[in-house]
Amino acid sequence: MKITGIIVEYNPLHNGHLYHISETKKRAHCDFLIAVMSGNFVMRGEPALLNKQLRAELALKSGIDLVVELPYPFSVASADLFAYGAISILNNLNVDDIYFGSETDDVQALTLIAETLDTERFNAEIKIYLNQGLSYPKACENVLKSLHNSNYQFNANDILAIQYIRSILKINNQIKYYSIKRIHNDYNDQTFSHDRIASATSIRNALDNNITIDQYVPSYTSDILKTNKLVHWDDFYPYLKYQINVNQNNLHLIHDVNEGIEHAILNNINQYDDFNTFVASLVSKRYTTSKIKRILTHILNNVTKAEVNLTGPQYIRILGINKSKSYVLKEIHSNIPIITNINKNNYDLIQLDERISQTYHFIDQHKLRKIPIFYE
Repeated sequence: MKITGIIVEYNPLHNGHLYHISETKKRAHCDFLIAVMSGNFVMRGEPALLNKQLRAELALKSGIDLVVELPYPFSVASADLFAYGAISILNNLNVDDIYFGSETDDVQALTLIAETLDTERFNAEIKIYLNQGLSYPKACENVLKSLHNSNYQFNANDILAIQYIRSILKINNQIKYYSIKRIHNDYNDQTFSHDRIASATSIRNALDNNITIDQYVPSYTSDILKTNKLVHWDDFYPYLKYQINVNQNNLHLIHDVNEGIEHAILNNINQYDDFNTFVASLVSKRYTTSKIKRILTHILNNVTKAEVNLTGPQYIRILGINKSKSYVLKEIHSNIPIITNINKNNYDLIQLDERISQTYHFIDQHKLRKIPIFYE
């Protein structure tokens, strides 16, 4: 049996994602397609527009056979940790190959760069740029341009692709990996530039401005977007203010809070009524917008350094499965527990994600559906 893996957020699922799924199936000729998907908070440090149950349902309707959750510490994380967590899960699910999107679509070049990241020279040079106050992504770009004597331009999917390859080489270099070129749009596009394919960013912007997005998403995505509350950071801002003010003496204990950033957060939190303006007041060369939002997400959810284990995912939680192919799970021999139903034996493993889901549902107010979802 051929098992293939992809890594997704589906925030929300759109036509570009359908293209990725169909191209993966066409090229891989797989019998079983697994998607590792972010939970209720995503990589950029933002709440997902739709909860993970609804997004898992969209994935299953789009042809995914199994949707599993990327645990929170890896879901709301920098590209290297995000990739490491997702690849670890796919490795434990015995995938034969992985298909990811990239702007360059040059696997050989991406592999060369991935192999560079753990060399002594790379680590020595990146420290120089970080000490100059550059963000980690910009420092990486400068070092790699120097090492490879190229004008390589990093784009969002390229960065993730490099980290996926890096993690595959570390965890299991027998897993084959392939790129699918991103078409008709850029990850960071703010507006529509094609009549059918658009970035998730531009779709979210359109939704915020009451612009129709029907031509850019499948009908079942459109239906769910129209019939459910869409969740935004502004919804959580009062809760964030409360957490910061009540726990001001313990902010340094929160995951990812380092280098005294808690002082800037405390100094600014009561000066701004708008979340995005507050975030902008904290951004610097060292602290990108995404990094600030991740830190604030950890504060909102009261995620401490002590409870985060980044050695690798300790479990695999199934969010949804194609019922006709559920028999495949019996053929997968994972080194970590596969959780379908929560019980006293596995609750300790999953309690952080459960707590964070409760926070998300303050706003979502969606009745918690039984997990996993069985799609027929």
